[in-house]
Amino acid sequence: MRSFSLAALSLVTTAILAPSLALADEFCEDLWFTRNAIMDRAGYCFGSKLGQAIFDNSDCLGKTVSLSAEDQEMVAELQALEREGDCRVDTSKGSLSLPDLAQRQALWHLPLRDISESACLGWRGKSVGLHAGPGKDTPVIGKITPGDTIGYSYLPQGDWDYVQVFDSNWVFKSAGWTDLHVSPQTCSDIAG
Repeated sequence: MRSFSLAALSLVTTAILAPSLALADEFCEDLWFTRNAIMDRAGYCFGSKLGQAIFDNSDCLGKTVSLSAEDQEMVAELQALEREGDCRVDTSKGSLSLPDLAQRQALWHLPLRDISESACLGWRGKSVGLHAGPGKDTPVIGKITPGDTIGYSYLPQGDWDYVQVFDSNWVFKSAGWTDLHVSPQTCSDIAG
């Protein structure tokens, strides 16, 4: 995914990579969501307005929860990224600005945000189902359709990527895991 046109790079830079407060906030909210989704799945009881708005406390166990070694490692990595990004998510508010929040809440396997991004502009292939985790044995929670833009902003898990799907105007449509391999033949353009 290294071949791209100047116009595609400009579009992606403007839409995805431009260093703006909104994108920085979304990046930090993304890290906050993933870290706290891990805690929620372990039974953590949220006290903040934001935590209670995003996660269901009805089945929580308390403020001290046990995490698997893999989850502990991921939480530590997320916290390091939050420190690096000087992230300060306002937990007194009642919502996040993540366009894929509904899909993220349906995931079986949470993705880890990457610091680099790329995109397939104008998907030329057939419709492709997006899964709740990196495997065909997980439920389909979204899809990619011809003409869509496929955004890659997360670390892969083997041959699988968590992707966000946008229409040609960068309006969010869907998200999920896919083992799709994009190329100059399957995309009108590739950026990133």
